[in-house]
Amino acid sequence: MSRFNKINIEHFANLVQEISIKRYTQEEFVKIVEELYMSIFRHNTKGEYVIETMPYDKDNWKVYRPTQTKEEALLIINGGKNEKE
Repeated sequence: MSRFNKINIEHFANLVQEISIKRYTQEEFVKIVEELYMSIFRHNTKGEYVIETMPYDKDNWKVYRPTQTKEEALLIINGGKNEKE
């Protein structure tokens, strides 16, 4: 394991330990942990590479596939809306 990965894992573990479990429902807690994970590792929990689109949006992480076309990527980033609309 590289030093960079080790530091990221330690950082993630420290942040998760600071979350007050009593303040959140299970669903909210899972969402918070997933957000932290994607912020640090740039992958979702399914192992797919993700890109951040707009900060503070409800769903600001989009899955990036290396086989997708420019148009498909822009459609994902724009939330399913074409640029012409």
